[in-house]
Amino acid sequence: MNQQNGQKRRFTEEGIRQEIQQQPHLFAKLAENALTVAESLRNNYFKNTAQFVKALRLAIHQFEAGERTDPILKIEAVKDISWSDVKDEVVTFIDGGVGQVQISSQIPILLRVGSYSVKTGERQLAKREEFGYYPIILGDLEGGSKDRKDFTDIVRITAELLGGLSALERTPDLKLLMFHGPLVYTVWHYMGHTPFTEKDIDLFLNQYAENPQLAQQLKEDFLEEAKIDIYPKMAPDRSDEWIRQRVFEPLAWMSFLLRELIKRAKIRSPSPMIVGVVERSTIFREFSETILLERVFQGLRRKNKEDYFNRIYGWSDLSSPRALLEKLGYTDTLLLAMLLQPGQFSESWVINKYGGFSRSEISLPGESFFSVANWNCLRPDNTMGFPRVRGLYVHVSDTTDPLRVEVFDELATDQHIQDITQRVYLYARLLPGYGFPVGLDIVDKYAHVPNWMTDAYSKIIKYQLSSSLQRGEINDAEMRQILIQAIYMTKRDWLFRPQY
Repeated sequence: MNQQNGQKRRFTEEGIRQEIQQQPHLFAKLAENALTVAESLRNNYFKNTAQFVKALRLAIHQFEAGERTDPILKIEAVKDISWSDVKDEVVTFIDGGVGQVQISSQIPILLRVGSYSVKTGERQLAKREEFGYYPIILGDLEGGSKDRKDFTDIVRITAELLGGLSALERTPDLKLLMFHGPLVYTVWHYMGHTPFTEKDIDLFLNQYAENPQLAQQLKEDFLEEAKIDIYPKMAPDRSDEWIRQRVFEPLAWMSFLLRELIKRAKIRSPSPMIVGVVERSTIFREFSETILLERVFQGLRRKNKEDYFNRIYGWSDLSSPRALLEKLGYTDTLLLAMLLQPGQFSESWVINKYGGFSRSEISLPGESFFSVANWNCLRPDNTMGFPRVRGLYVHVSDTTDPLRVEVFDELATDQHIQDITQRVYLYARLLPGYGFPVGLDIVDKYAHVPNWMTDAYSKIIKYQLSSSLQRGEINDAEMRQILIQAIYMTKRDWLFRPQY
């Protein structure tokens, strides 16, 4: 009886307001929104939000009960599995960390992509867990536009993708490959970077595989694709020169690595699951705008109630999903936290990752002039373009926001999505107050370059520079050795913490 009453209260404004007040992270976010929205929207902000959520919940319930044919939001329950169901599965988690040393300014000097592999149910620690590093010293790279703030991003993303490919190569029985963050970033932001040189790619591939021939083959496969299809379309006036110099345009290289992940997953039986899990998606609104509210507004237009939201909120310009979200501060995680219950996940949708591709200027390493390149050939509808990515939200607990989960659209069968949501939910429940897969939390700490390390090496670097200047010489080899010592610490960092 109490359970029935509780379910009924989910569809009342009073019950929803009480739910919000009992969930501090939701209450704090709505309180913040109430202070930042226009003054005319602040009155009854909580009440109006509860009224809106009530209408959404009722519409979802009516669709599930067969009382309406047009869905507002399709919700599924994560099928329950136990640890015995995933016994002996091999899972690898991937994350990258960037360390910065302050000399005269913040200069990024090292990057560590960490992998944490675990065999579930294995009792012997030596066989159960394995840690790995994929270290890169950014100062060694010739390509990439180091003057841009996103230089470290393209290096980190590239290194993480190679870390994932390496995990597939080294682990024949890999069941699940999970990345900390999106599977694909909004990559058009990174247009125009100077291409990487072959020497740069060799540095990236230094830790890729035990057999150097595999790394060489990966390079040659990309260059063959670039020669035939990518560079002639991207830079027709310079493609011959790019091919002759064997350069690797960063976005084309990322696209190739992502397609390699899919290709290698598909040729295995059973195919390993590949997923990206986004920890904090506090400003993301695409699902709410293009799926959830778009359906709401379509229904209101059919019923001639286009002023519905204006009447609720006392406003005159809430005439589109985007206007509603922007003016009221609603986001995907905020709305879905009030619509999904723990153990549920939303329907999936194809995320718009590639809307900003266009023409932009680019220069080769060592060049002082720029030429125009066209990145439209990397759109998903081209054979050599980026893969489409499908997203969905999984709600783990009442104390946390829903997680955004990303999978490759090419692999996203219903069973594939169900298997992934089961494992994301299972691993995340081990951290109920955090609501994030425990393996990603571990590898995040493992890949992180701690402040004590960069602070210590900052002091050493300054001392070496000072001494070298006083002697009238600067020994680059000595400086390089210091950086190598920092990046190649392969044990857990706390074992190397200062003793005093």
